[in-house]
Amino acid sequence: MKRSIILILSVLLLQSSHATEGMWVPSMIKQLVGDDMAAMGMKIDPSDLYAINQSSIKDAVVHFNGGCTSVLVSDQSLLLTNHHCGYSRIQAHSSLENNYLKDGFWAMDLSEELANPGMDASIIQEIRDVTDELLGDVSVDASESTRSEHIEQRSEELIEKIKEETGFDAYIKPFYHGNQYLLFIVEIFKDIRLVGAPPSSIGKYGFDTDNWVWPRHTGDFSVFRIYANKDNKPAEFSEENIPYRPRHFLPVNIQGVEENDFTIVYGFPGTTENYITEAEVENVLEVINPLRLKMREASLSVIDEAMRKDELTSIQYAAKQSRISNAYKKWIGQSKGLTRHRALEKKDSLEALFMQRIAEKEAWNQKYSTLLEEIAAIEAEELPYMVNRNYFIEFYYMGPEIFRFVERFRELVSMSEDANVTDVQIAEWIEDAKDKLGYFKNYDAQVDKEIMRAQIGFFIEDQADADFLSGIKSEKQSLMEFVDHLYAESMFVSEDRVTDLLNNFKRKKLKKITSDPAYAFSKRIAAHYYESTRPALLEYVTQGDSLMRVWMAAQMEVLPERTYSPDANGSLRITFGKVEGYAPFDGAEYAYYTTLAGVMEKEDPSSEEFEVPVKLKELFESKDYGRYAHSTGEMRVCFVASNHTSGGNSGSPVIDANGNLIGLNFDRTWESTMSDIMFNPSICRNITVDIRYVLFIMDKFAGAKHLVDEMTLVSGVEG
Repeated sequence: MKRSIILILSVLLLQSSHATEGMWVPSMIKQLVGDDMAAMGMKIDPSDLYAINQSSIKDAVVHFNGGCTSVLVSDQSLLLTNHHCGYSRIQAHSSLENNYLKDGFWAMDLSEELANPGMDASIIQEIRDVTDELLGDVSVDASESTRSEHIEQRSEELIEKIKEETGFDAYIKPFYHGNQYLLFIVEIFKDIRLVGAPPSSIGKYGFDTDNWVWPRHTGDFSVFRIYANKDNKPAEFSEENIPYRPRHFLPVNIQGVEENDFTIVYGFPGTTENYITEAEVENVLEVINPLRLKMREASLSVIDEAMRKDELTSIQYAAKQSRISNAYKKWIGQSKGLTRHRALEKKDSLEALFMQRIAEKEAWNQKYSTLLEEIAAIEAEELPYMVNRNYFIEFYYMGPEIFRFVERFRELVSMSEDANVTDVQIAEWIEDAKDKLGYFKNYDAQVDKEIMRAQIGFFIEDQADADFLSGIKSEKQSLMEFVDHLYAESMFVSEDRVTDLLNNFKRKKLKKITSDPAYAFSKRIAAHYYESTRPALLEYVTQGDSLMRVWMAAQMEVLPERTYSPDANGSLRITFGKVEGYAPFDGAEYAYYTTLAGVMEKEDPSSEEFEVPVKLKELFESKDYGRYAHSTGEMRVCFVASNHTSGGNSGSPVIDANGNLIGLNFDRTWESTMSDIMFNPSICRNITVDIRYVLFIMDKFAGAKHLVDEMTLVSGVEG
């Protein structure tokens, strides 16, 4: 029997009824959890969620620019996602004259929609199990390197074959830590235009204070549109392109939700690690998360202060601040949740049960008796390199921007040193670099310097294995003096100086780049990571991945009573649950929804985070909610449900039992951030902006009723 079928059948035996945990592959819903979903209240057939030869809901679920999810809601490819998913594009179109972050943006017809170079949106066409094609002729005794090389080669061959056969793009993802492989066939669109966004006082209401928090009152949505050529095929931006005609779009339920209603979240969750061992969780809690938090606290303290002082800086750093603070607050909640709900104890108990079971069966004991010890040993050896890696990420990629900017010029240096590269090729590189100097629109050298001053001490002092400043920093200089000197002397902090370099560049003047202090420091940091840390880390990660594959299979074999859904890996998934509140801690109980009255209660004119637009207050006072009010007369804003979600599910459609859109997933509660490592159905909740609030803001607040008119509105009883 095929290995993939064995895997599916084994998982089939493990399901607990009505489980809300798990991120399920759409093509396997019917076999694995179709009955559970029906028992919980789903009225549509699993084939309505995923089908190949006919349109289905999967055709309306769109991977938004590689990081979020979005949903098609009209036959003219109107696309809804979160405000924070579109935030960087809204920010890119903003200026002091047209501050779309502050004032919002609404295109009143197609001609006003704004292009977004470099953005893409992709739709899954088909999912295929290719486990046997990749692993069928791999010996169980093959080394890890042999296995990996074989999988890589066969994957490349399969992907090329699919591209030739279908004309679509494709990629392959591992599941169950490499015990299964699935191929995704995907159509990628390149012309995505901004249609509308509420002001941040609605789309980001509560800002950092309310991020990861319930009760929530955020209208977290933005509106885009997919364009295609006249043949309805993907094409680069062109004035000749027209709105894409989708195979399927979701009707919108304007009846709303009630407690215990069935819900589905359909999207592209990023990464979860639900099957890691106690040793790995301990490292996250005691080493990795504290390191990350320390570095981000340092940079956020600088950025937040600068944004408060100056409106232009607030625009320039809005998207950057949001990106840094989002994970920062998540990691705080994750650590608190894992500690409060005794994750280490539960992992220890599970592993003790596993050891007890294998001791009772000789065959298991021979295969698995040392497995957990081997994993713990690899974790201990890998940890110092993981520390270095996280410092590199937090300092080099999330800290001072000057590192990433000067990194581009290493290619120019390399080309200039290569006698085989012509002057014409160098001139072409320089012209391309000039086109990218828009970088300086959102760059403030003083802010960047203060970020480096805040972080550099942690970065240098906590990595004893590397002398990053040897030959770069004078022995007499303190770290702060070194940073001040770097920003005073580097040409890369000034658009004028970089432009002058590019306009007058000569190979013989190459030292002007290589001797620049920012260039030298950036190169030193990157070289240490890529030449020292990363090779060692990859060696341990490879060993760890091999052991995790065995650990995953061992758990499924030895502990078959547990539920095993595949960890999230950025691929298309379905989760299901119910609309329900929760009790986060002793003495507290949260309702399942919030209303516009709560927005007004939180209003604080002295805080940018809790400003309420005048027009929204007027609509509230007059109770002018139109047909978007709940049956109680309230204007509901958000609701929570027990769906298992993760990063990447932002913008995911939240769907009712009949296949209609009821909201856009945009967050988890703070108590739920632990779910990337351990899901707790009693407290883990996803947060959704009610679709009726989205329509209300479009219609009544923004005067963009034409967008609502594009959609198909239904009551909850209609399919």
